[in-house]
Amino acid sequence: MIQHGHLGAGESVPPSRQLAADLGVARNTVTLAYERLVDEGYLESRPRSGLFVCESLGSMPAPKTARDGAARRSQLERVAPARPFRESRPDVRLFPLALWNRARARALKTHRSALLQYQSELPLGLPVLRRAIASYVRDRRGVSCDWQQIAITSGSQHALYMLAHLLLRPGATALMEDPGYRGARRALMSVGAAIQPVAVDAQGLVPPTIQGKKAALIYTTPSRQYPTGACLPVTRRTELIRWAARSGTWIIEDDYDSEFRYRLPPLPSLHSLDPGGRVIYVGTMSKTLFPSLRLGYVVLPWSLLGPFGELRSTMDDHGSLMDQATTAEFLETGAYYSHIRRCRREYGARLDTFLSAVSETGLPLDFPHADGGINISGFLPESSDDTAWVTALANVDVDTRAHSALALRRVRPGLIFGFTAFDHTEIRSAVRHMGRVRQGTIGTSK
Repeated sequence: MIQHGHLGAGESVPPSRQLAADLGVARNTVTLAYERLVDEGYLESRPRSGLFVCESLGSMPAPKTARDGAARRSQLERVAPARPFRESRPDVRLFPLALWNRARARALKTHRSALLQYQSELPLGLPVLRRAIASYVRDRRGVSCDWQQIAITSGSQHALYMLAHLLLRPGATALMEDPGYRGARRALMSVGAAIQPVAVDAQGLVPPTIQGKKAALIYTTPSRQYPTGACLPVTRRTELIRWAARSGTWIIEDDYDSEFRYRLPPLPSLHSLDPGGRVIYVGTMSKTLFPSLRLGYVVLPWSLLGPFGELRSTMDDHGSLMDQATTAEFLETGAYYSHIRRCRREYGARLDTFLSAVSETGLPLDFPHADGGINISGFLPESSDDTAWVTALANVDVDTRAHSALALRRVRPGLIFGFTAFDHTEIRSAVRHMGRVRQGTIGTSK
């Protein structure tokens, strides 16, 4: 009655003798119940006056009804697919679950029940997976490293968060591409870093804008700049590395989707050009396998291995050893590479379908970087308001994100389209919906 407001603060409750008679129970039962309500702070005793609802309770909000709770649970339990063109989604329907389950069975057979136990001595991850990833990044990305320099994380966002806490102090300066990945910005700001934006043009990050600046680190996506899709040329890469060496700045290279270049081979990593050990390479399995695996990795310089392991131990001891062992099997048997090849072929065809369909709509979108990636950016005329375009497209059930939403300063307006999670029929249907958007009804930027 107190919780539902039927008894308000300061109101008296019946004497124990009267309530016992009314309910037909022993008086001791009522006395014990009242004592419990006093102990829990619902009731208070006033000498020679009786028991009253505590004045400090004020007006208590009524609990949600069971129906409200059921509706809320229904929303939480519903797992809905992404709408076109939600960004950064692989097509998990292409994932070979049967091969994955066989890899898991082999991992259990090899490691047995040890995978199910705490392994606090492995904060950097299962050695068999660290060796497999070291081999992969050496062969496919040109990353020269020892397997012991590999640290396994619960996704690339987890890696960025730990690196921010390892390398930054409150007030330290961190440089970021602008526009850029908001998840990285949140990670850097979580330690109180001061974010300074660095300009991005048709070739990616602009090194001249960082000359003379002092910073603890710089975050960059050189292989495919997020969100624009620009690829940093080797001249800028070497210039960036020389600047970092002179200024003592760490470079965090986020290589989030370099596996997906459809017309040319993947570019070597920034890390492969670094002779001084200033580049920290971050990779992820979310785009190549499936996002809910929550598995990423970092290639660390030797000086950071100990501190990184200690921080990981403090946060969560270690990651899922079962998933790590399964991923190692998946890599070592070649299933991973076969899956990447299949996805590369299919995603390339879907990109062609998307571009062909959009060209027929007459919408003022320019796609200068259309050679790869799991997203593609369409640039709008300079006078456009890209947030208004996002709203207009949402009204026809198309999910996009504006460049301006990812920037700290004014940038060229544009929209990000994720095309890889949707088949050809879904792409054509969504683009037809896009064609219903009337350009004249969308505002311009001020």
